Amino acid sequence: MDIDIEVKGLIELQRKTEAMIADLHGAPILNAMRDSVLQIDRDAKKNAPVSDGILRASILPGVRMSGSEVEGVVGTDLNYAPYMEFGTRPHWPPIAALERWAYKHHTSAFLVARAIARHGTKPRRFMQQAFETNEDNIIRRFERALEEVVNG
Repeated sequence: MDIDIEVKGLIELQRKTEAMIADLHGAPILNAMRDSVLQIDRDAKKNAPVSDGILRASILPGVRMSGSEVEGVVGTDLNYAPYMEFGTRPHWPPIAALERWAYKHHTSAFLVARAIARHGTKPRRFMQQAFETNEDNIIRRFERALEEVVNG
């Protein structure tokens, strides 16, 4: 007993599937990522603690393709940024690093260092808050982008 099966449209389906996969790395997804990181960047800058504005100015968005992945990044390369985001346990910071801030706030760098040695520093969570505030909007952006890809 021989059975013959003919599948019509298989090549067409394969082409459409390949085009859809290519579109997942194309304009709709890239635009959704770009819009998302710009929103997080704006809110992170708004939330960042400000003394002289260096931390705020150092926050930058970026979108890049890495192989088959689209990657969005918002961050800063300042060495003290993680301590501002996550806080610290009690420790003796270098007094020289505090002198400018202490002078600006009319206090002693030693007194600030001693307070940090006793209590640490509180987390500011400016980056986390920026993401959490925008999370629902980011999800909706990507849902719309995927609909655009699927529906052509």
